[in-house]
Amino acid sequence: MSKMMNVDITMYGIAEVLNWCHDRNKGRVPGVDTEGFKKMQELLAQKPQSGDYFTLDQFWKKKVSLPLTEDEVATIDRCLYDIPNFDNEPLPQIRHKFWPQEVATH
Repeated sequence: MSKMMNVDITMYGIAEVLNWCHDRNKGRVPGVDTEGFKKMQELLAQKPQSGDYFTLDQFWKKKVSLPLTEDEVATIDRCLYDIPNFDNEPLPQIRHKFWPQEVATH
C-alpha cells in the first residue's frame, strides 16, 4: 500500500487533472480508475448548473484537500507531463502541484 498524502487543490485544478488524465488519456496512462480519481469526479459533479458567473467563480476557486496515494500523484504527474508532450501541447500550469517530492537521504 502506498503512503497517503494530502494535496490541496482548487476545483479548477481538479478539472484540469481530470481533463488530462481521463478525457485526453485515451488509455495512454494506466491507473486512472482509483479511489482518488473517483473522489475527484464526485467533487466535480457538484458543479452548479446555474450560468451565474459569481456562483461558478466561487465553485472553481473552492479549495479542497484530497487524500491521494503516492502512486496516484505519480500517475497525475505523468498525465500532466507526458500527454501534453505527446500532443505537442503546452504543459498545464497545475503540474507544479504534482511534481515528485524530493526525498532527503542521509
